[in-house]
Amino acid sequence: MLVHADLVTRERPGPIDLYRRWERQQWSAEDLALERDAAMMADPRVPEPMRALLRETVATFIIGEYTGLDMLGPIMVGSPDEEYSLFLGTQVADEARHTRAVFRMGEEVLGLDPDPRRMLAQAWQVSTPAHTELALLEGEVMRGVTRTPDDHEAWLQAVALFHLVTEGVLALVGQRVLVHALREVRLFDGIKAAFTAMCRDESRHVGFGLHALRRGLLDGHADAVHDVLERAVPIALRLDEEFDGIATDFRPMSIDILRRHLAVIGADPVFVSHLLDQHDPRLPQHASLRRTAP
Repeated sequence: MLVHADLVTRERPGPIDLYRRWERQQWSAEDLALERDAAMMADPRVPEPMRALLRETVATFIIGEYTGLDMLGPIMVGSPDEEYSLFLGTQVADEARHTRAVFRMGEEVLGLDPDPRRMLAQAWQVSTPAHTELALLEGEVMRGVTRTPDDHEAWLQAVALFHLVTEGVLALVGQRVLVHALREVRLFDGIKAAFTAMCRDESRHVGFGLHALRRGLLDGHADAVHDVLERAVPIALRLDEEFDGIATDFRPMSIDILRRHLAVIGADPVFVSHLLDQHDPRLPQHASLRRTAP
């Protein structure tokens, strides 16, 4: 799945190219077959760690997909370009489909309350402090776009937070970890099919965000983008410490994806080193400080 995401980012498609992909890559949340998945979730022969991974991951995506649907409103209003707006309209449709898919998983497989508002409250109960902190930052950034929709730097910060960090790292890595785990045990085919389709959609969304951010940096708005990444990335990288269901290689995988994304948008390598090296368990602590010292 991340191979597909890498292909999209390497090709650097524009908004109209991504719109055309959207027309070709349709799927239905209503057609997902979840009956066998529900039976497996109740089957004591299925290892409990696998069921725990499903409960935690689906609950996280219940929050994330609904939040994404909510966040796209300000991003669409502040869109600086007609072709951007055209693509963002497809993303609204995607987020609605994703939200419906994870709501179905919550109700039919996890046994959560069928009322979306109560289901969201139940999902928040299994979230981590980092999820809450990131949601607060998302709310702050989106309020800034809502107050001043013509502020291009505020809009770029929203895109950096949502498209690059939330979707480009957390969603893609979470989907990959879950689908790979399910492939190994050949269980939960309905959920596996849903997350595979969602990952393909996320690849388009991330491709759009990287396109917009690359243009933004070329136009001289790097400081605004750097500012929100300084705040968001450390929160996102804490999830591997707080989320028991995530694989132990969550952080290195996330850092590698961030490095690739930041290279695509043309971020200053010194900034990238400053942002990521201190969090990379494969490097000596404070490697970035030694590397950039005069």
